[in-house]
Amino acid sequence: MMRRQSGPLFWVLLGSNLIAALGLGFVDHAFSQSAKAKFKGAAASNEDLSKYISKLNRDESPIAVGKTVTLVLANGKILSEVEVTELLLGSESEILKSLSVADRDGKKKQKLGATSVTRIRSGDHEFNVVLDPSRKGHVLIDITARDADVNERLKSMQQRLWPEPTDDERAKTIAEYKEFLKRVQASYQAPCFLQETEFFLFFTDLPAAQVPPYVANLDKMYFKLCEAFGVPKGKNIFLGKCIIVAFAKEESFLAFEEKFLDNPNAKGAQGLAHGSSDGRAIIACFRGHYDVANFGALLVHETTHGVTHRLRSTVAPPKWIGEGMADWAAHAVVPRKSAFDRQKESVVKVQKSGSLGGKFFDQDAKLEAWQYDIASHLVSFLAQLDPGRFRAFFMNIKEGDTPEEALARSYGLTPAELLTQYGRSIGVANLRP
Repeated sequence: MMRRQSGPLFWVLLGSNLIAALGLGFVDHAFSQSAKAKFKGAAASNEDLSKYISKLNRDESPIAVGKTVTLVLANGKILSEVEVTELLLGSESEILKSLSVADRDGKKKQKLGATSVTRIRSGDHEFNVVLDPSRKGHVLIDITARDADVNERLKSMQQRLWPEPTDDERAKTIAEYKEFLKRVQASYQAPCFLQETEFFLFFTDLPAAQVPPYVANLDKMYFKLCEAFGVPKGKNIFLGKCIIVAFAKEESFLAFEEKFLDNPNAKGAQGLAHGSSDGRAIIACFRGHYDVANFGALLVHETTHGVTHRLRSTVAPPKWIGEGMADWAAHAVVPRKSAFDRQKESVVKVQKSGSLGGKFFDQDAKLEAWQYDIASHLVSFLAQLDPGRFRAFFMNIKEGDTPEEALARSYGLTPAELLTQYGRSIGVANLRP
């Protein structure tokens, strides 16, 4: 459960895999370039993936000629249950150059270069097709075997990877959600209505004419977050869908929190994201006196918590990362000048004090409103250095690394070095947590 305070962030995706920060005019650009140079050419993670690389020149190869496979292409298209008819390998047995496939009746055939395939399902295993710089070619990483190892590590932490629900399980869950929302409606005199999108159930008592601006960007935000963190295009990461309950008035929100979510302590929050251990994600909020832009940003912020809850595993990131990413996304979808202005003010506060406010990096730190701004700025700083490393940093945490371990593996930095680098970027020597 994440409590919302006021605080802006920003985030935008450039191209298919790049994340870049906006509004960083007051950050030392010269440092950004030197920092980027520090990481040029180095691997984003020191994990040894060689044991998961598949040999492709054997009969047991997952893509041996004659095998039936499902391919996910780089353009998002899926080729289901096609037969491998030809294979072209590199000088090493692990290197894939191209494969040819045919549909079941053999009428439609096509040849695919390794760069055009991102994922392969063969039998009960799935493989990512990735470029291995050391081998100067594309290899197949057995992610099913790797996930089994990750799950063993998470088990020792009483955590786990989220299991993939079947279509029947997802449909059953969505039906249960809709029955739940009917019970919610029965408790309120004001009429509510449900608007369903590809990934969300948006339930509200707001006037119908006010709803489209809020709903329009939810799926867009979802796609961009998934793209940023390597989730296949169009994949539904939710147990069923994410529930969003948006009320017009505070009293309705407080009553919902207490009666349906067993939370009598919601007073003071404009919105809350609830991520349960069984995988459900529910967002609750109220508009009150917020204008369209600020309420839209609130919705994106809280819904981002729902997405990051369901990314990869049950592991919760530290507060500064979770809140930083949520505001980071909110400003990208609903940019507001007031958000930029407040963030500038927060950076000035750090410049004057030489500190992030104390205990900033604690797992469950109680961040003040201005620290949300700093969390967003630091998230943006890390993403600007290298989007691939930021993805690795976040996913390593979700796979059981401590933030310190994830930072070392993805950026090659200690927390003290990160403080030094970030402090330099805003003109603060010897920056303290």
